[in-house]
Amino acid sequence: MKLLGSRWTRWFPSRLAHRFALVAAALAAVALVVTTLASWWLINEQHDQALKALTANERQFRAATVGADLNALASRMTEIAASTILATGLVDSIGRETYLGPFLDSIRQINGIRVQVMFTDFQGNEIASNSGARFSPEQLAWLRGHLETGQAVARVFTSPQGNELVAIEPLVYPRTSSPEGAVFYKVDLSHIKAGPGMSLAWGTDQPHPKDDTPDTLVPSPKVFEPLRLRLHSQLSGPDVGMKLQVPYLHIWLISLTLFSAVVLVGMLLARLLTLDLQRLEAFSRQLFGSGLRTERAPEGGSHEVASLAQSINDMLDRLHEQHADLLREREKLTALTEVLQAADRNKDNFLAMLGHELRNPLSPIRAGAELLRRIPDTDPRVLRTCEMISRQVGHMTKIINDLLDVSRVTRGMVTLENTELELAEIISGAVEQVRPLMEARQHHLTVTVAPEPITVMADRARLIQVLSNLLANAANYTKPGGQVWVEVTASPTEAVIKVQDNGVGIAPDLMPEIFDLFTQGKRASDRREGGLGLGLALVKHLVALHGGTVAAASPGMGQGAVFTVRLPRLAASQAIAPTAMPVAATTVGKLRILVVDDNVDAAHSLAQVLSLDGHSVEVSHDGPSALALARTSSFDAFILDIGLPGMAGTELARRLRTLPSGEDALLIALTGYGQVSDRQKSAEASFDHHLVKPADCDALQRLLGDWAHARQP
Repeated sequence: MKLLGSRWTRWFPSRLAHRFALVAAALAAVALVVTTLASWWLINEQHDQALKALTANERQFRAATVGADLNALASRMTEIAASTILATGLVDSIGRETYLGPFLDSIRQINGIRVQVMFTDFQGNEIASNSGARFSPEQLAWLRGHLETGQAVARVFTSPQGNELVAIEPLVYPRTSSPEGAVFYKVDLSHIKAGPGMSLAWGTDQPHPKDDTPDTLVPSPKVFEPLRLRLHSQLSGPDVGMKLQVPYLHIWLISLTLFSAVVLVGMLLARLLTLDLQRLEAFSRQLFGSGLRTERAPEGGSHEVASLAQSINDMLDRLHEQHADLLREREKLTALTEVLQAADRNKDNFLAMLGHELRNPLSPIRAGAELLRRIPDTDPRVLRTCEMISRQVGHMTKIINDLLDVSRVTRGMVTLENTELELAEIISGAVEQVRPLMEARQHHLTVTVAPEPITVMADRARLIQVLSNLLANAANYTKPGGQVWVEVTASPTEAVIKVQDNGVGIAPDLMPEIFDLFTQGKRASDRREGGLGLGLALVKHLVALHGGTVAAASPGMGQGAVFTVRLPRLAASQAIAPTAMPVAATTVGKLRILVVDDNVDAAHSLAQVLSLDGHSVEVSHDGPSALALARTSSFDAFILDIGLPGMAGTELARRLRTLPSGEDALLIALTGYGQVSDRQKSAEASFDHHLVKPADCDALQRLLGDWAHARQP
């Protein structure tokens, strides 16, 4: 084979184009035979398709004809049922024979189809019929069984005499809710001419297994649609005798000869044509099997193959350069990734520290304002100033909480504590949170809740946060004295909460990004409180965590806006009975309390507020001094900061629990750290409660009161 190949290559063209031309000439004979066979096959297929198309058109035409007859029949019966003659016949028993008989006798044929008609009362009893009308007991029983429905219905009855299409056209008048009577009619299906070679089928009847001709649906009026009337063709397929006869024997012999020659010649030519290509293929397998190396492709052989080898070598040179560039870029990306990861960690640490450091000064400010408010005979101007300070502290606290919540939510660090909740309770809690803002801006709030219980699986605190954010958003973007509506509805599968206002509305260009971070609409000139554009972003993420959706809509600027929250609803069988909410206990007796905080102002201001409530309070600013006081004195409750110098508040709590005075005492963590991990650490350190600065004095007082109440014998 090697010797034969060397002889052929002496006179064989060096260009692949010429080589391929020679091979194409050898294969032309095969193409000629294949074309002949394909032509015969295509002609026969077109012949078959033409006959099938003619048959299909015939079926469609026959079906349309039958449908026209059925439409004429149904339309005529509808006109008869609506005629005043039948309406009069229901109440005029004397004149029935005078005009009803002749009237019904005039209806014997419709479009050449003989029709039997009977006029009945509301119980299906015959009043009059046309001559020759005969209905079997089975048909009359079917009439009485379907008359009360007041709907036009039809059925095909099969009997030895043939198949009969029977239908009811009820007489329903505006003054009644049930039919006063009916027009009962039938036709013999054999009288409906389907055409030669075709039969009428109905229901779920299938064609004969040996007949693969599809049925054609008859376009029927509404009353006959449930019957699924169809035309079934009994015509056979295309006439086999009309097909062109193929000389199979001659074509088979010629094809076999040409095939054998082409196979032999093709195998030889393929080897000669691909010798240099095979060398390139072997080089490629070696190259990609062992990785990118410095070897070069062999550049011998035909002109095209040599040019291809040169191109491959140029490509390899370029790949080597790009590989070196990629290695350098990968090193840069690795370094940049490490920098970004460090920056992300620093950002998280910064946000946590920011929340802690911002909450620390807010705590003494709130406690100081509360202290001034509780001092007897305080100047009214001071009281108003205290209220202003409390409001601004609350606003600042909300901004800090939203900022930290957005950071946790966007990083997937929020875990929901889902329980079965009634939306009425959630709406009440959210409204209670925003009521001071609504009252300050003199808004009129309307809440509409569906009367039936609507239960969802949700985190109570987070869902209240969602609704209070939407309500606060509506209040801030609505002028004083405006309207805010809350509507709660439900379907079997979802609960829907709508918060609507008549405020400034949402601009169309802002609508696609209304739920993005730091996105805000144009604020009204009288807005007293600003924001960072975090509330709606929080709403979107929290609703998504609950498996729901939130959408915004607005007719335009100055026309208000509506936000719609959709949540999966629990089925009635899944929802649990609501449990009674515990009643907050009031403070009972005087407690000895130790406040430990390295922030001197925060510690003393809180101590003074608790003293005004009648408690005996001592203050410490670090862990060791607090332990020393606990060893020498007995305390009922400890309020500890977590971030204490030297000894953390969690370690202090563990040590206090080992002392006799701290074993059964109430331990409350009051700290600037409020993330889920911080609360878990507090619980592990035996704290009873975890409060985030600035603490609500009323909430703290309720905790102390509940604990004192529980200790009473």
